[in-house]
Amino acid sequence: DGFIDFLEFIAAINLVIRGKIDQKLKWYFKLYDADGNGCIDKKELLSIFTAIQAINGHTNMSAEEFTNIVFQKIDVNNDGELTLEEFTNGVEGDKDLMELITKSFDLSNILKVIQNGRRHSI
Repeated sequence: DGFIDFLEFIAAINLVIRGKIDQKLKWYFKLYDADGNGCIDKKELLSIFTAIQAINGHTNMSAEEFTNIVFQKIDVNNDGELTLEEFTNGVEGDKDLMELITKSFDLSNILKVIQNGRRHSI
């Protein structure tokens, strides 16, 4: 119909997330790079991860802990910013970090809730 409703949006994101690793990492990077300058700083990562936690309810760790772990593990030159190369190489090279980032974007539960709510309202 020329418009994307919330369910379609979440479904599209879920499809992207199930793509190949390099595609997922580029998508994650673009999402985290809120100002579009080609780097992710701690403030951007903290802000986006806080929003993601609010949406999907994953609270295994605080947004601050998540941000600190990411930067400790993959900010190789310790400049407080992550380039696309640092991000993709760092996450691909760290199985635990990849799992953590992937789980943070798992929106399948939200899709189920929305679909169930939609069915009950019809």
